[in-house]
Amino acid sequence: MIEHLDNMRPVDLLCDDDLLHVELTDGRIVSVPVWWYPPLKEALPVERNNVEFMPSSIHWPDIDLDVTVVSMLLGRQASGARPLDASGKMQMGTRQ
Repeated sequence: MIEHLDNMRPVDLLCDDDLLHVELTDGRIVSVPVWWYPPLKEALPVERNNVEFMPSSIHWPDIDLDVTVVSMLLGRQASGARPLDASGKMQMGTRQ
C-alpha cells in the first residue's frame, strides 16, 4: 500500500450534510458518511468548504480537523462517531 501513496493524494472534495466525497490523484472518489467525523458533521457549510489539501490528508483549519485518505479507505471513524437514527439525529451510545 505504501508504494501507492502518491496516487492517493487528495485533490478535490465535496462535503454536504450526509457525505464527504474526496477525489484522489488517480481519479478515484472515496465517499464516507459525514457522521464519521463529528466536528465536520456539526460544522457550518462555510467551515466544511475551507480545506487545505496535504500530501496524504485533508485539513479543515476552522474546526481543527485532519482526516487521512488511508483512514477513509480503511473505514476508520473518529472517536465519538455515532451513526444517525431514522429521524436523522445522532444515536446515543449504549452503556455496557
